[in-house]
Amino acid sequence: MPKKIDREERRQQIVRTYLRIADRDGLEAATSRAVALELGVSTGSLWHYFTGFDDVVFRAFQLIFDRTNARITARVGDHGGLRALMALLEEALPVGEETEREALIVTNFWGRASSKPELGRFQSEVGAMWLRQITDHLTQAVDAGELSSATPVQELADVLMVLITGLQVECALKTPLAQTQRQWRMIRHCLSPWLTDTGRTGVGL
Repeated sequence: MPKKIDREERRQQIVRTYLRIADRDGLEAATSRAVALELGVSTGSLWHYFTGFDDVVFRAFQLIFDRTNARITARVGDHGGLRALMALLEEALPVGEETEREALIVTNFWGRASSKPELGRFQSEVGAMWLRQITDHLTQAVDAGELSSATPVQELADVLMVLITGLQVECALKTPLAQTQRQWRMIRHCLSPWLTDTGRTGVGL
């Protein structure tokens, strides 16, 4: 009796293979033929699980953000305020080996957004979610006395969100701005005018 194949698991396997090739050999090398070859199947068999290669690309884009969001949720846990904010930033900024690899792949996807509107829409949804979380953490920090009551919460959240996006591009371009210590100096520069003694001590800024 032929082995029953779990459709969703097979889809995940194809997407993970695509990302593994993109990470190892570059996005241009991650073709449908390369994915099929790595899996040991025919290229045509991939389309039993996806409508086309663009569908694979989109699912891969989603998977990267799903992984990031899962790490953020785990890191933030029950924390709030500045501790939660710093946990989010540590997973969203390209400041480690894993997040640097993700930045290289994600920024390549962004280059396709003009011709693949679904990528842009999904990126906007993720960005809006992160912006809400950043805003909530900053608001909690104000309420906890970690940030001054005069803190322009929404404007500060906007700046931090732009930094997250911009620094991923700098990472992909391998500029000095993407150096880990330099990224954290930018974050400190944004937060420092509003930090109270409690906030400065609590997160070591």
